[in-house]
Amino acid sequence: MRVYEATVPGQAEGMRLDKYVSFAFSLLPAPVIRDAFAHRDIKADGKRMNREAAIQAGQKIQVYTSYAVELPVVYEDEHILLLNKPAGISCDADAWGGMTVLSLMTARAEEVYVPRLCHRLDHPTCGLLLLCKDDESESILFKAFKDRTLDKKYQCVVKGEMRPPEALKEAYLVKDAEKALVRIVTHETPGALPIATQYETLRFDGEVSRLRVTLLTGRTHQIRAHMAFLSHPILGDDKYGDRAFNKRYKTTSLHLCATELTLNADGCLAYLNGKTFKIDPPF
Repeated sequence: MRVYEATVPGQAEGMRLDKYVSFAFSLLPAPVIRDAFAHRDIKADGKRMNREAAIQAGQKIQVYTSYAVELPVVYEDEHILLLNKPAGISCDADAWGGMTVLSLMTARAEEVYVPRLCHRLDHPTCGLLLLCKDDESESILFKAFKDRTLDKKYQCVVKGEMRPPEALKEAYLVKDAEKALVRIVTHETPGALPIATQYETLRFDGEVSRLRVTLLTGRTHQIRAHMAFLSHPILGDDKYGDRAFNKRYKTTSLHLCATELTLNADGCLAYLNGKTFKIDPPF
């Protein structure tokens, strides 16, 4: 029997337990959660709770189940761990105080090593996510990401036909930390950061285009916000996208995936220099 834990944040005060569990333990399938409630295997501060119960900030929620959450491993050796992160889970601590990539991989490591995130993907974004296992690897990869010497590519599906079919687009991004949003502007303004997004059209299907995107800068929500600014929002994006269009396509899943990663590193990771990892997007 496995135990998955979450600590209720202030924003979830008064929420129904079943609703909170679905957010905090996003990788537990709905049938698994239903079964756990049916067998009274969900507790708050050690006490069995009904699904309708209102939760309180600071409570520790525990889900007991035989179901094992396993994140797909693309590559692993003594220094690094490359995952295919599913959509719907945060890389590290998020607003729901629940299951994260880092918490799951820390449990998997069983204290043999301490996994560290080398970069992050948004909660609804899936794809290649790189972690490391030791101090030297962390230092090398932190510098590589900071200096933009690693090549990352994404695939996404966007509304409409891109004209031209491939281009490099530049603009400025302004971050609103309180609202957890960004906006794109054409001219430099106070607090704005320059962005550069390169895309090429892989296919146009009459209403949507499949793109390969290369980030020449790596800002918060850059691809999502920049595509929306260009009037080609990503399918399934409820934050920056076209909700009516998403509804017509009957999807709430963000069609954005980190599909390629080429490592350029030295030191103890020199053996990986120039190595490219690829996955297919799930859409």
